[in-house]
Amino acid sequence: MSKATPPLSWSAAAAGAAVALGVGVLLSRRKKLRVPERLDPTNPKHLAWVRGIKNFLFDIDGVVYTGSGGIEGAAEAIDALRASGRSVRFLTNNSAKTPEMVIKTFNKQGLDARPSEITTSGIAAAEFLLPTAKGKKVYVIGEEPLMAALSDGGMVPFGGPADGGKGKAEITKETLSPAGLVPPANEVAAVVVGADGLINYYKLQKAAMYLQCNPSTMFVVTNPDKQFLLKASSDHGGGMNIPILAPAAGVWMKAIETISGREADMICGKPSTKLGKWLMDTHGYDADATCFVGDRTDTDVEFGRTNGMHTLFVESGTMTAEQAHAAEDIQRPDFIAPSIAMLHECLKAIAKEDAK
Repeated sequence: MSKATPPLSWSAAAAGAAVALGVGVLLSRRKKLRVPERLDPTNPKHLAWVRGIKNFLFDIDGVVYTGSGGIEGAAEAIDALRASGRSVRFLTNNSAKTPEMVIKTFNKQGLDARPSEITTSGIAAAEFLLPTAKGKKVYVIGEEPLMAALSDGGMVPFGGPADGGKGKAEITKETLSPAGLVPPANEVAAVVVGADGLINYYKLQKAAMYLQCNPSTMFVVTNPDKQFLLKASSDHGGGMNIPILAPAAGVWMKAIETISGREADMICGKPSTKLGKWLMDTHGYDADATCFVGDRTDTDVEFGRTNGMHTLFVESGTMTAEQAHAAEDIQRPDFIAPSIAMLHECLKAIAKEDAK
């Protein structure tokens, strides 16, 4: 597959540094690689590890809450981390939510947060495109929050929900008409693909055509997730309670890559090393004192490891502990816990130690 020449956003120097950081961290981590340990508040070594973490970065879906509601003990754990003086931030690959929408859901679970503490993959995409696409048209496969993030970033997004009711007949007519695509491909700076509950044939074909007709049009994806956890457990017949997974942006990305013959130029969400370096530099985090907490090995754990952070995998979301143990080196976490509630248990144990 061909690729367009990427813009020098987040700076070429930053990109080179991120690659160098990822390679160096990978080699360093491999030397110290071990089988992931189950986080235990009675283990002194584990408590010493928690003591050394000053910044906790959390994925949201499957970690703080799921599609079916909150995760028991999650809000209390976040509150306890803050009370202990630790920094807490949230990073989600879900481009279908704004920080305000995330906070509204947090509030329902008894958790408070500020918009500045939340980074979505839609915000990251807008940040990436800002240097080259400001004031230009951007075709969007995605929902209103992604459209808003791009608009707030100075771009002119079109498509999105407005194309939700269109189908094969409309894109065929548009393609074969003398005028061609509307707007024409030479006016479109980028195709941005994110979570989209109204995905259809029209959107996939139009996005692919823009990429085929204009090699300079950037192909940007908010996140590579192929699925997300809709419900933790459900029996839909056969007597089996299984997690219910739904398609995510990575599915649309692969479809467009297949149709257009082009690979994505930039994936803005986890596990991007560029995103990791941007976050670390922006907030002044020391990787050795930072832990990324997530429910996926291929996005969350890999993101943490390739950016030099410690990692905690939780079983409250999409993937299982067995999958975490079986993951390739760079996707294998330092610790595993049933949920982030275990961090609260560790903090309680630390407080008891300090009180002696």
